[in-house]
Amino acid sequence: MRIVCWNVNGLYTTLKDAAARHTSASNYFSQVLKADIVCFQEAKVQEEKLEKWMACVEGYDSHWAFSQAKKGYSGVVTYVKEEFSPLDAKADWLGESTSSSTEDLCKEGRLICTDHGSFVLLNVYVPNAGDHDEGRPRLDFKLRYLKALEQTCDELVRSGKHVMIVGDFNIAHKDIDVHARWKVEEIYSLEEREWLDGFLSKYVDLYRHFHPDEKDVYSVWNQKTEARIHNEGLRIDYSICDKGFLTEVLEADIVKMQKQWSDHAALVVVLKEQASLPPHPAPALSSRNMKRFNEDPRQKKLTALFNKGPKRPTAAVEPDKTPEVKSEEVNFKSELASASVSEVVNSSQKDITKEPDPPVCEEHTNLVQPAESPGTKATLSTIANCDEVLHVGNTIQGQPENVNITVNNETTINNSKSPSKRNNSVSQSKGKGQTLAGKRKAESDSKGSNTKQRSVSSFFKPATAK
Repeated sequence: MRIVCWNVNGLYTTLKDAAARHTSASNYFSQVLKADIVCFQEAKVQEEKLEKWMACVEGYDSHWAFSQAKKGYSGVVTYVKEEFSPLDAKADWLGESTSSSTEDLCKEGRLICTDHGSFVLLNVYVPNAGDHDEGRPRLDFKLRYLKALEQTCDELVRSGKHVMIVGDFNIAHKDIDVHARWKVEEIYSLEEREWLDGFLSKYVDLYRHFHPDEKDVYSVWNQKTEARIHNEGLRIDYSICDKGFLTEVLEADIVKMQKQWSDHAALVVVLKEQASLPPHPAPALSSRNMKRFNEDPRQKKLTALFNKGPKRPTAAVEPDKTPEVKSEEVNFKSELASASVSEVVNSSQKDITKEPDPPVCEEHTNLVQPAESPGTKATLSTIANCDEVLHVGNTIQGQPENVNITVNNETTINNSKSPSKRNNSVSQSKGKGQTLAGKRKAESDSKGSNTKQRSVSSFFKPATAK
């Protein structure tokens, strides 16, 4: 198992740049850092501004501690590969003995504890006491925090747990851990150095365990000067474990990172293969359980209201055919369209000079004699007893559809179907037209032929006229 620890001094910019350079944050963690667990300090991410791409890195679960006292300040996060998902995770937890006297210590987002079964990992960012020019105003707060952290580790060990502590302690231990231009006592107070001496008497500084005499190896440099170029720094970042867990540690080192990303170097700890954990749910603190990044399956998205319905099977349509439609009106049009092209063309290009066949009245068959041959047509003599046409209804393709004929001052209605090929019919005229028949006949006799009034002879011209 490989653990990487790094004070990034602002996670958003660093992780976004790393993801852009290496395709994704997941690739950066797994392919570049080759980490199973990644611990960041000084994330400086506000809880309400945390974005999904940061919280839900593919293949990793994240566990966050946010500063509640000051927005965009401090903050730590531990990313764990899904296969090593912890049994439990707690933010700003300083042991079961935490009381009201230490409540203020748990509001700055400085600690994440994750239980990995064989050990408990503490990712910590210890408070800075402040500048010497200002009298180090937070020294007391820092000492209180260090003591509470030590009590937490002691409680875990007494309970039978092994502990691994990684992070920024903001204290250099010995002169070997600071550049030669300084002395450790010039930088840190006696209380700070005594606390670290006592803590490391019970726990193991892993870097010094594997590199006891290594000099000029530091983990932080002053970014405002050229200290990094000249390697004028301090070693204040630590990887520490209890003595009983030391046999599980294979390697511990300090790795320099890109200058533009942080003023700190990263720590790397390699452990032996740890026992697999039984199946268990992700901790409540895990990014898997962040409601805003995990949609409720019972709640439909707004876009679901506009999703397309299931595709309905449609019949294949040939280029020269029209698909069948159930509507009566469209069926009528479809039947006309299904006729052969030649019939449609012939019907639309009829010779307008050709006279139509005369309508046949079943009650007065003596008026019109059917032609003996296709070329024979009725003459005016066969309809001499007819008065005139009073009303002409709708026509189809220029042919009269409904015609009323008045014979001997009586209106005859022909409702029968014509045996002719065109199936013409005579319809009933309206009542008003029938009452005016006598008047129109008298006017016709006295004034002569009315140019606006069509006579019946206009429909039945001699067959020889073309």
